[in-house]
Amino acid sequence: MVKSKVDLRQGGCLCGYVRYEINIEGSRTGNCHCRDCQKNGGGPFMTFTNPEDGHFRWLTEPEGRAYASDIAIRRFCIRCGTPMTWESAADANDMAVSTGTLDEPADIAIVYEIYTKSRWADIPPVPGARQYPADNGTD
Repeated sequence: MVKSKVDLRQGGCLCGYVRYEINIEGSRTGNCHCRDCQKNGGGPFMTFTNPEDGHFRWLTEPEGRAYASDIAIRRFCIRCGTPMTWESAADANDMAVSTGTLDEPADIAIVYEIYTKSRWADIPPVPGARQYPADNGTD
């Protein structure tokens, strides 16, 4: 039996009310340039980490849920407004955590960028990251 490696980290919202634990080993991190993420994050893109199944758990769950489309549920802290996750409405195992909410996000590598057709003109591609004009960044 092969044991998966563990790179266990914690994260949370700006005010500290919402907390989670994530094993980022085997995860994928990327920037989403879609218009929904630009509006949700208030910037040119949002950075998300997609954990493997079973590698994420809430320590304190966010109470806020936003349904801006039929595609996803966006969870956020109702106390400070921090966007916490993007979760597929169709597949409970398809979720992504807002990478900036990790307590220590600086060493996380960006490996893909999606919805680059909506990338702001002055934002260059991340060197070495796979670029996808519209899809979810999986092969």
